[in-house]
Amino acid sequence: MTYHIQQFKQGEIIFHGGDSSDCAYIIEAGQVEIFSANKGTIFDILHEGELFGEMGVLDQSPRSTSARAVTPVTLLEVKTQQITNRLSESDPIVKALVGVLLKRLRSMLPGHGLGTEKNSLLDQVASVIEQAGLSKFKLESELRSAINAGDIQTVFQPINDIPSNELAGFEALSRWTHPHRGFISPVEFIALAEETDLIIEVGDLVFTRAIDLLSKLPEHVFININVSSKQLDDEQFLNRVLKKVKANNINPSRLKLEITETMVVDFKLAKKWLEKCQKIGFPVCADDFGTGHSGMEQLVELNFDVLKVDQVFIRNMFKNKRYQTILNSIATMAKDLETKLVAEGIENDQEYQTLKKLGFDYGQGYFFGKPMSVEDVLKLTN
Repeated sequence: MTYHIQQFKQGEIIFHGGDSSDCAYIIEAGQVEIFSANKGTIFDILHEGELFGEMGVLDQSPRSTSARAVTPVTLLEVKTQQITNRLSESDPIVKALVGVLLKRLRSMLPGHGLGTEKNSLLDQVASVIEQAGLSKFKLESELRSAINAGDIQTVFQPINDIPSNELAGFEALSRWTHPHRGFISPVEFIALAEETDLIIEVGDLVFTRAIDLLSKLPEHVFININVSSKQLDDEQFLNRVLKKVKANNINPSRLKLEITETMVVDFKLAKKWLEKCQKIGFPVCADDFGTGHSGMEQLVELNFDVLKVDQVFIRNMFKNKRYQTILNSIATMAKDLETKLVAEGIENDQEYQTLKKLGFDYGQGYFFGKPMSVEDVLKLTN
């Protein structure tokens, strides 16, 4: 589903009172008036950047008023699901407040009189659906279009074997360059995708590209891919990945699935999923290990194939000896548990040599290489 821009001429009706509330709109350019066709009353004039048509979307009621273009206008559609998903997942107090405000605001619309509370109530509604929320809706719609157009890039950062300092594999990472905002941090757009089902589409895109690349790489090279909680909840996720792996005649052990500690809320479910992956042949890596509160519990309850130690430990190991002590302890535990270790964020030879002495298996960071395109990966490996 792409996001839709609609344009209306001056004086053209955008919707009538009584119409189905199938979407809301953000004004990209121009002015819109909200009015009552029955009484000929104009309630408000809206300008660029403002949202309208959301009331019926929020409570699934027909349009209470009509909307008309005062000038030529350009509108961005905000689909019903974009709004109702956010509302259903919000704090119950917020939902209650929105419900009360809607009820009061509707009481002032046609047939009920405007009253003197109009402006204060509209201000309260605006405080619930803030400008930040509008920007988020817009970015989500643009992200959806970028996914459909194939504009989300996948880059690959080298992972080296620490004992030999030879290339061992890569981590697949997503990047997005917005046509107007430029480079958008993965932290921002991946977090946004994870709030919706868009992360499933992003994930499928990354897996498809990574598996295609694996088919062109030497047999000993692997690729790590991050898996989101929504992908874990998707019963068909592993089947789709396995189908792609088999179609490309790739050994499943070359595709390592990374999950973060914060995703492991239910140990029983996580254990079941991990065992299913290992039965298929996909190794599972605990990403950002050591930064959460339940790291040790994970080691007991979950049989991870790989632990990826968060870069905060690498970055600080020469600033505070306690970090080196913890790294040494992790290395000893991993060896006893027969679990491979990856160190993130290695940036210089001193860090590399220290981790080599500690017995780490793999390293990732600018010391080995920055994220690169498929073309650069193929040049590096062939």
